[in-house]
Amino acid sequence: MKQQNFNNYRDQLTDDDKEQIFKLFSSRLRADNYNLLRRRIFEHTNMLPYLGCFERIMKEPHGWTYCPGQSYDDEIRWVRKQILECK
Repeated sequence: MKQQNFNNYRDQLTDDDKEQIFKLFSSRLRADNYNLLRRRIFEHTNMLPYLGCFERIMKEPHGWTYCPGQSYDDEIRWVRKQILECK
């Protein structure tokens, strides 16, 4: 069975899935970036590039998680930046 991660599951995301993914990356954001991140995840998922870091956003039996390589905080910021800067 193929691993359920953001890259290969993005076309099948439910609103609950999107809410869980949003919560992974929305901590400590200013209101404008918070709202932009929400719009990107809920309305423009198909515009996001297929990046290796998005394969680390995985669906587990208990919900969506992010599996960092080295530094969780740094990687969360970097992934969030990729989502926010997508055009």
